[in-house]
Amino acid sequence: MDSQSEPSSTDSTPSPAPLSVPLHATTPLAPARPRVWTVFLAFVLTLVTLVVAGALMFGIAVAVELARTGAKPQDTAAINALVEQLKLRPWLHVASIVMSSTTTLAVALLGASLSPQPWRERLRLQAGAPLPAWVWAATVVGCCALGQAMESATILTGAWDWTTTLKGIQATSGASAGAFALLMLFGALVAGTAEELFFRGYLQGRLVERWGRTAGIAAAATLFGVMHMDPIHSPIALAMGLFLGWLAEHTGSVRLPVCVHILNNAVSFLLTRYATPSSQLPTPLHVTMLIVCPLLVVGALVLVRRNSVVPVRLRTSVGGS
Repeated sequence: MDSQSEPSSTDSTPSPAPLSVPLHATTPLAPARPRVWTVFLAFVLTLVTLVVAGALMFGIAVAVELARTGAKPQDTAAINALVEQLKLRPWLHVASIVMSSTTTLAVALLGASLSPQPWRERLRLQAGAPLPAWVWAATVVGCCALGQAMESATILTGAWDWTTTLKGIQATSGASAGAFALLMLFGALVAGTAEELFFRGYLQGRLVERWGRTAGIAAAATLFGVMHMDPIHSPIALAMGLFLGWLAEHTGSVRLPVCVHILNNAVSFLLTRYATPSSQLPTPLHVTMLIVCPLLVVGALVLVRRNSVVPVRLRTSVGGS
C-alpha cells in the first residue's frame, strides 16, 4: 500500500545566513620581496673558494720551485724573485683559469638546481628577444672595443705596469700550443659561459628583481670586477659587466652575453698571441682607439636597443633561492 510521506520538520527550517567575510580577508597579499642573501652567500663562498684554492696552488708551486732550485726559504731576495717569476708562468695561469672557471660554473648550476624555479629559467637561459645576426656581431665588436679602450687607457696612463693577471694572460697566450689550447678552452669557452650564467644569470637576475634594473646591473658588475682581484683587470671587468648586464636585460636572456663573452675572450687571446702586444703599440694609435672604440660601443648599444623587444620575464617563486 502506497502512503505519502510526511514532510520532515527540518525541511521547513530556514537555512542559516552566510557568515560575513571580513574585507581584509579577501584583499590579495602583496608579493613577497625576492631574497638576495642567497646570491650574496653564493658569491662569498665562490670568492673564498677561489682565494683559498689559488693560495694553495701558488704555495705548492713555490715549494716545488724551492726544492728544484735549492733556494733557502730564509733568502728573502730569492723568494721575491721566485714569486715574480711564478706570476708569469703559463702553466700556473692555465691551472688557475681551469680552477676558477669550473668552480664558477659548478656554483651557478648548484645554485640554480636548489631554486624552486626551473634551473633554465633561474639562470635566464630561455630564448630572449630575437635579434638579427648582424646585431649579434655588432655587440661582439662593441665588447672588444670596450676592452681595447680600457686597455689603451691603462697603457697611456702607465697603469698597465700594475697588473699581474693581464701580464700573465699575455705570457700564457704566447706559450706552447698545448697551453694556448687549454687557455682557449677554459679561458674563453668555459669561463665565458660560467661567468655569464653566474653573474648575469644567477646573481643579476635576482638583484634586478629586488633592486631594479640599474642597481641590479651595477651590483652584479661590481661583484664581477671584485672577483677578478687585480687592480687593472678588475675595473676592466666591471665595465665589461655593465655592458654584458645591459645586454642581458635588454634581451631578457643570457644567451647573447654568453656568446659575446666567449668571443671577446677568444679574440683577445688570439690577438695577444699573433698580433703586436698592446703595450708595444705607438701612443698615437692608442689615442685613436680611445676615440674610436667608445663610438663602437655606443653604436652596438643603440643597435640592440632599436632591434630588441624585451620579453616579459616570468617571476615565479619570488623569494626563492
